Amino acid sequence: MRVVLFRGSSLYGSVDRMLDSLAAAFVAQGDAAPIIDATGPDYIRLLQQAVEAGPVDAFLGFSGIGIDPRAEGNLYNALDKPLVTLYLDPLLLYWNQIATPIRRRLITTTAPGDLDYWTGVLGLPVPLHHLPHAAIPATPLPWAQRDIALLHAGTAPADPAELRAGWAQHGSLVEGRLNAMLDAHDAEPFVALPEIIARVGHPVAALASPQSLYPYFHALDLYLRARARWRLVQALLDRELTLVGPGWDAVAAAAAGPVRARLLGERPAHEVAGLTARARIVVNSCTPYHGSHERLFQAMAAGAVALSSPTAWLATAAPAGALVTVRPDHADAAAQADRLLGDPVAAETIAAAGRTWFEAGHTWAHRAVTLRSLIAAL
Repeated sequence: MRVVLFRGSSLYGSVDRMLDSLAAAFVAQGDAAPIIDATGPDYIRLLQQAVEAGPVDAFLGFSGIGIDPRAEGNLYNALDKPLVTLYLDPLLLYWNQIATPIRRRLITTTAPGDLDYWTGVLGLPVPLHHLPHAAIPATPLPWAQRDIALLHAGTAPADPAELRAGWAQHGSLVEGRLNAMLDAHDAEPFVALPEIIARVGHPVAALASPQSLYPYFHALDLYLRARARWRLVQALLDRELTLVGPGWDAVAAAAAGPVRARLLGERPAHEVAGLTARARIVVNSCTPYHGSHERLFQAMAAGAVALSSPTAWLATAAPAGALVTVRPDHADAAAQADRLLGDPVAAETIAAAGRTWFEAGHTWAHRAVTLRSLIAAL
């Protein structure tokens, strides 16, 4: 099989790292996986050259990279070649891309609730599959050699209180709907967010119309991501926490108590991988509907404990003892971290169980096998 992959631009090079990992996994199983830079001005020429160079079984990109959004004269329809897109966020954030009429297409999402909505409710006419994040297996450091107690890598969030206050700019009706939707979500955090938006926002927002859900979903998703990360890190700022990424100074300045956290600023993906290898606990914030995150599997691959916000998918997919999840309101985050750091034997046992689960089904080699089978069926 020959799959042509698209390289784009991403924060810290994280998506590029995923792309290279997937390409290497394709090659390791005997497939060809050339990579095209989709950001360059000669992208179309390179794509056509790839077609001329030999049979192409599919084109593949992450989160819309390489997609032709045109309904008329779409490049992939003209080539009659499948386009595979691996989305790393809920599909409503890309609803206009999902609606693009590309005949031969495969879409995957890390948010399993998307299948109920896009296939079950809307009847999406192309194959849609849940495909969690993945990571590369590694040889972990012995527990005693790990010198980072708690690690969180990622961009600091905006102050969620300010984000919520900003809803007023949309007018009192929209602000009221958003606040009511948020209250409904907090009451039932594992109910699909589109369902809540449609229930509270009816008749302005309707499940049959993803474009009507999008503005509310976008605003709520920004807020909920920021709130999860803010709450989780705020709870740990007075512990031995290492923070990697830009913007954490403002979060630390808002702390109600003393700050012991070490702020390293922005680091490229390969340096973050090195820090992860030295960590005992890797902290991950997530919304209940996102499903998975690469940080979880990167932590497990490195032999660290994954300490995460809960998600609906983790609750059903992760074996008992493979990771530690905090309450949806993150109120027990500090206590969970203290328990793990205070009992290294228990922590190392959890880390080993997580690594076993990861190696059994969540490497990039596993994703390449799955994608090869799905592409062959197109």
